[in-house]
Amino acid sequence: MFVDAKVQVFFNENGLSGILNHWVYDEVYSTATVASVDTDGDGKLSAKESEALKPIVMNQVAKSNYFNYVQSGSDFLEAKAIKNFSASVEKGRLVLDFMVSFAAPVGNDYSMLVIVVADPTNYVQVTTDMENADVAAPGSIDVEYFSDSLEGLSLFRAFLSDVQGLYLRFKRK
Repeated sequence: MFVDAKVQVFFNENGLSGILNHWVYDEVYSTATVASVDTDGDGKLSAKESEALKPIVMNQVAKSNYFNYVQSGSDFLEAKAIKNFSASVEKGRLVLDFMVSFAAPVGNDYSMLVIVVADPTNYVQVTTDMENADVAAPGSIDVEYFSDSLEGLSLFRAFLSDVQGLYLRFKRK
């Protein structure tokens, strides 16, 4: 199974609040999964069908922090919840959009986080476009970020050589 992923990182006045995920699945998985919930057979996902799909997909990835790993020091932050789940079909491919909530407080000195969206078991091959990741923060927080284009920076590279991370440092202005 293959997923092309895009992310947008969100901060609120308290610090890191979540990661918006946009996942586009491969055609084979998309066809089988959509068919399993497409009760009217139109090849699209109604709101009711999208809601039926949510536990099928999300229960599997919940065990793995929704494949969203936020590293703070040597620890990984636990995902708090998912919000705003939606599923659709675009050009024959299943598309999921959802927010994974996290909490990392902002302070007066810089804090450093590394964000990776990947399946460490490699059962799902997730390709995340961190070069085009975006970060949204209120004006009271200074955030700098860059993608892991330097080989070996992300801890995940020890397990999966093609994983890209997003490095963030942030502090109160």
